[in-house]
Amino acid sequence: MSTLRHLPIMAALLLGLAGCYKDDIDLAALTNNPFDADYAGPAVFSLDTIFVEQVLGPPNFYRQVVQFKVNASLFLASASYQVEVHDLVEGTRTLVGQVPPGSHTLRFYRLEYLPGQEVCLELRLTNNNAFGRPETICGTWP
Repeated sequence: MSTLRHLPIMAALLLGLAGCYKDDIDLAALTNNPFDADYAGPAVFSLDTIFVEQVLGPPNFYRQVVQFKVNASLFLASASYQVEVHDLVEGTRTLVGQVPPGSHTLRFYRLEYLPGQEVCLELRLTNNNAFGRPETICGTWP
């Protein structure tokens, strides 16, 4: 009878000790999250198109549009995000969102441009004030 009374206690103790062992995590190997600055996977961004659009005012004006895509299949889980665009020609930084919302297509607008000029943009995913690895896309203004 005494043995039966101690059996549940011993089983609980063994389960508790077995649950305490965890494998060591190699933090240096965790480079598969595109939202991390040390991401080491394939490219997150791809250039879609560059075009000129007319904005009806007043005043009416033209602006250049760089449309690019985010490869969301690389995300470890679905996530809301923006992209920080660093215009390497003008030196400005801008946060842009999806167009339309919920898609993985984004647009960067620029008012000043020269037809035939190459433009390069440095792009980084961002959410919750954290920034991913910067990537550069380049194209030529029409």
